[in-house]
Amino acid sequence: MQVKKITVKNFRNYQDASLDLSARRNILIGENAQGKTNLLEAIEIISNGRSDRAASDRELIAKGQSETVIELIYEARSMQGISETVALVISQGERLSRRVKINGLPQSAQNRPSGRAICRLTTVSFKAQDLSLLRDGPKYRRDWLDLLALKLKPGHNDLLTKYEKVVAQRNRLLKSFFEKGHLAVTDQDELKVWDKQLSYYGALVIKSRVDALESAIPEAETFHAGISGLREKLKCNYIFRQKEDDESPAADKSIGTAEIFAMEAKELALIIMKNLRLRRSEEIARRQTLTGPHRDDVSFDLNDMAATAYASQGQQRSLVLALKLAELKLVSQVLDEPPLLLLDDVLAELDLLRQGTLMQMVSEDMQTLITTTHLSGFRPEWVADAQIVEVSGGTLRPPVTSEIG
Repeated sequence: MQVKKITVKNFRNYQDASLDLSARRNILIGENAQGKTNLLEAIEIISNGRSDRAASDRELIAKGQSETVIELIYEARSMQGISETVALVISQGERLSRRVKINGLPQSAQNRPSGRAICRLTTVSFKAQDLSLLRDGPKYRRDWLDLLALKLKPGHNDLLTKYEKVVAQRNRLLKSFFEKGHLAVTDQDELKVWDKQLSYYGALVIKSRVDALESAIPEAETFHAGISGLREKLKCNYIFRQKEDDESPAADKSIGTAEIFAMEAKELALIIMKNLRLRRSEEIARRQTLTGPHRDDVSFDLNDMAATAYASQGQQRSLVLALKLAELKLVSQVLDEPPLLLLDDVLAELDLLRQGTLMQMVSEDMQTLITTTHLSGFRPEWVADAQIVEVSGGTLRPPVTSEIG
């Protein structure tokens, strides 16, 4: 998978900029807050359909402008050498709107590959903030797993979108019940309808997540063993809590990856239904849905010790690198070609050993886009024959080719 050209207009701090990408390594170099990450973000929006840096599309439109345009030309092996031009226009008036064109033809949501996705372009990104996977809260780990599941099984996004809509509607209902102060028979009947939908889609989302985890973890364990010199053993587990009849939270049972993997979706849906029933009064009091995949977590252990509590910074870097290497390998297998690899200010965070381990996974035909503030500390292989582009204040200097060997 190769991106040939990216053009942005009124995007973040860019007024109008274009970049022809090298088929192999591209390095964006510049000081912080100059626009390096913004350019990678534009590519990820085309690939994933959304930004993980923006709470709203409004944040993507340059200050004082009414719309932004991202245009990208790419090709994939499945397209048999034919390039595809994708354009996304985000406009703000009374409300935000998106328009997508592929090869000049307007696209409806029904014509897109899946859910939020805009086209077939697939990226794997590794960012400095990914190193906070263990330090941040459960939502960060859920988002990581959902994105992995999407890349391995595009239908995951449709399930997640439907589930999120059910949760939002159910939360509005719980709030209205709280404000009324009592629960009528008709209210209970209406809530049961949403309970069934939440249990159905929730079970499918959890099963999809666990399928992705079951594929990724053996690969991640192998990579981590190599990085750590066989000194550490990585274990990972999906955490879904089954509410017991006892009112004490300590009595709740945690259902892990292996058990969920062996379950039928119907069985898991029944457990979610039971959780909802047992937490009904608490949910109304708190005006929110308290059980389901939006409340789950993923645990990581190193030598049977919780990595979130005990892992050093070096161990955290090794663990996250192992997860990213596993993702890179699995996505390449699913696509039957390498994805576009985006390395956002992360190589400087890795020592030469870990850089070397990542480099071993970068095949000759894998296109890579790297951002950095400096090249010192890079392994020579990253810089050799790379196209280096200087980024300053939302402008791109004419690229040069590195002659460092």
